[in-house]
Amino acid sequence: MEWIIGAIILLIVLGGTFKPRRCNICDVYFKRNYYTWEIEGKKQHLCPNCNSKMKRRVSSQRFKNRFI
Repeated sequence: MEWIIGAIILLIVLGGTFKPRRCNICDVYFKRNYYTWEIEGKKQHLCPNCNSKMKRRVSSQRFKNRFI
């Protein structure tokens, strides 16, 4: 029974270590949320500010592609 508790604690610690800590664009630390984008074939983790910028950029590109 004790080894089960030890394994659970180990999984929690390891799960926290592999979580991304900084935005790949602006290098700011994540507070609560982060967003995952695929940029130039690589997974990038973005803060909420950079995520909203990417949403606007993608939206404007799609608009241009559709109507121009």
